[in-house]
Parts: sequence; C-alpha cells; structure tokens
Amino acid sequence: MRQITKQAVNKFNNNDNYKKDNTRIEYQHIFSEPTTIMYLHNNIIAQKLNKEIRISNCGWFSNTTKERLNGLLDSIGFNKIYQKNFEWFLADKKWNGKPVKLIGTNNWEYI
Repeated sequence: MRQITKQAVNKFNNNDNYKKDNTRIEYQHIFSEPTTIMYLHNNIIAQKLNKEIRISNCGWFSNTTKERLNGLLDSIGFNKIYQKNFEWFLADKKWNGKPVKLIGTNNWEYI
C-alpha cells in the first residue's frame, strides 16, 4: 500500500483534514451532521456519516481508485475490491462502481 493511501486512510478514520497530491480528506458538518469525505481528483470516493460508510469509484476503474478504496476497506476489516475479466468485485459480488453503503461485515447495497 502506498504511503499516501496509509496517511489518507488514517486521517479518514480519525476525522482529520488532509491533502496531498491528488487525494484530500475533509471533515465537516453537513446539516449539523459530522461527515468525513475522501476525494480523489476532486471526486468523492468515500464518505462517512456517523458510522455509515459509502464508497464509489465515480466511474474511474483505475488502479489508484481501487488502491485508495482498498486501503480504507482493509482498515475496517472489509473484503477488498478485486478485478477479474475486466470487471470489479466488492466483497465477492460484482460491482459497477456506483455508490454503495457498506453494511456489517462484507455486505453492501446500492444507494
């Protein structure tokens, strides 16, 4: 895992602001709710609202997007994203990269 991913995931999990190269973490209050957001190239790829985590690849099936998301998933004990025959899988289910909400241990649903 790249150093930038480790740092970003740490800041995301600790609700701290961070910015380095193409990655940014912002902690803010949206409608009075504390929210932590992970940006990659100004696209929201992860969001934590209270204890709910949502992820998306924003249409970018890149190694960098997958690496950032996998760093986050690994940090919370969730199965990683992998690619097989040009398709992405999240927790062993085919995933089209659209926004999903992570539920419990290795389960998710589209938002």
